[in-house]
Amino acid sequence: MNLPRFSIARPVTTVMIFAGIILFGFISLSRLPQELFPPITYPQLTVVTTYENAAPEEIETLITKPVEEAIGTVSGIRRLRSISREGLSLVIAEFGWSENMDFAALRMREKIDLIKERLPRESEEPLVMKYNPFEMPIMTLSITGDRPLQDIREICRRIIKDELEKIEGVASAAIIGGLEREILVEADQGRLQAQNVALLTVARSISDANLNYPAGTIKESFYEYLIRTLGEFEHVDEIEEIAVKVEKEEEPRGKDKKTKEEISTSKSLVLLKDIATVYDTVKERTSFSRYDGNENISISIQKQAQTNTLQVVNRVRKALDFIRAEVPSDIKIKIVSDQSKFIKDAINGVKDAAIKEEYLPFWCYSYSFVM
Repeated sequence: MNLPRFSIARPVTTVMIFAGIILFGFISLSRLPQELFPPITYPQLTVVTTYENAAPEEIETLITKPVEEAIGTVSGIRRLRSISREGLSLVIAEFGWSENMDFAALRMREKIDLIKERLPRESEEPLVMKYNPFEMPIMTLSITGDRPLQDIREICRRIIKDELEKIEGVASAAIIGGLEREILVEADQGRLQAQNVALLTVARSISDANLNYPAGTIKESFYEYLIRTLGEFEHVDEIEEIAVKVEKEEEPRGKDKKTKEEISTSKSLVLLKDIATVYDTVKERTSFSRYDGNENISISIQKQAQTNTLQVVNRVRKALDFIRAEVPSDIKIKIVSDQSKFIKDAINGVKDAAIKEEYLPFWCYSYSFVM
């Protein structure tokens, strides 16, 4: 029995088969990932190592060459190149397209672990990063307001960024532009020498004072309370009162020998304000963000892997309505880039092409029949 005869003889069965195909098609369409680009694993790994305030020659000798020698023995590498610049070492390894990059990254990390002791102690731990040219932000926001950029950035950090990262499917929200607060301690070289205090001692005293320490526990019947000492700075004035050095007077001999009480009162403290000046300022700007010719704060939103871009963007748009009600009234949030628009346009283009391809032969046949 051929297919036309079977379809005529079994109309109900034929209808059920096509209904099942259409049903499975709709289910698959709703669950298929809708992305602008297909997932591509680019065969390239980059080892990033930072060593602040180091010259390119030192970076090349102390970091780049040992890393190159270590990862050069990894199987599957086709090309190895490096870039040494001030405070940064980049070693780029290229593999073949058939190579499994997850296992390649694992093998590179194992080789790097063997040479970590040879790297400078002041350098950061080497990071193995994968390269994907299609990992672009799914949405970019522009935040402006009638207040200083430092205040706008702080609102973005405390409110907008935290609320965006709570959304399901959002991996991170990066803040770009604006001014960031910085506490600057400017030491006076003459005062340091007069008080016989080293600059490293000043830095160590500041870091040791700005900490919260655990102070044990207190047990009471069925409960156990955790105790901690709060030492983090809350105001800039507290930084100036840090004790950098304790000076003691020499103990006299003979009849002029002082008692213990007199010796304890003769001690004097060298405070930070005696040898340095504390400024509440902003960090040096390394990037600028502008929209329509005016300075603003930009927030780039990255989605999690294997999540639907359209669904994540819809959740972000709904959350923006809630965020606009939480921030001050002068803060304006505008969407300047939305990847879901390109995805929708691409899908609609495929639909239009499919409809035209389906109905175009019918209209051509009807036109020729009439003629």
